[in-house]
Amino acid sequence: MKELSFYRVITYILVPFASILGIMDLFMIPSALGNPSILFSVFLLATFCIYVFASLIFLVRHIDQNKHANHSLKDWVKVNAYASFFLGIQFLVSAVGIFYMPQHELSDYIDKFLGTQANMPSNINTALFIKIMRGVAYFLFFFSFLLIVHVTMGLRLLKKYAYLFNDEPTSTEE
Repeated sequence: MKELSFYRVITYILVPFASILGIMDLFMIPSALGNPSILFSVFLLATFCIYVFASLIFLVRHIDQNKHANHSLKDWVKVNAYASFFLGIQFLVSAVGIFYMPQHELSDYIDKFLGTQANMPSNINTALFIKIMRGVAYFLFFFSFLLIVHVTMGLRLLKKYAYLFNDEPTSTEE
């Protein structure tokens, strides 16, 4: 029962992020059609949103109420869980890369980036940008940790509650 409560808490933490990223993803679709290099990122964000809401439906409508679920819900959760796991791994690797990058290399990288930006405000300097990047890295680290834990628990719960996906018994009338 503790596992289900922990899963519920993580699910409700992820729902606002899925909502925000889902809205961002909708605005990114036209850009992705014009720039195919970001199409994969748009796809991963969409799979994350679908996964969170499908697992929320599975939790609230089927596990809590012990109701039969369609096989398609299981497929939606499972397929999008794998893609979301990949997204979580990507976020984790990015965050760890920023944590372990030496200060001088990070400063050089940010200086090059700021040099390519034409209309940057004058109050944004390298030190401020490094603080922002480190803050984003902490957020990505904890977010990816929650996502990876949620996906592994969700796949385990799919196996545990597999009986909810079995065909409902038909009544025999004579």
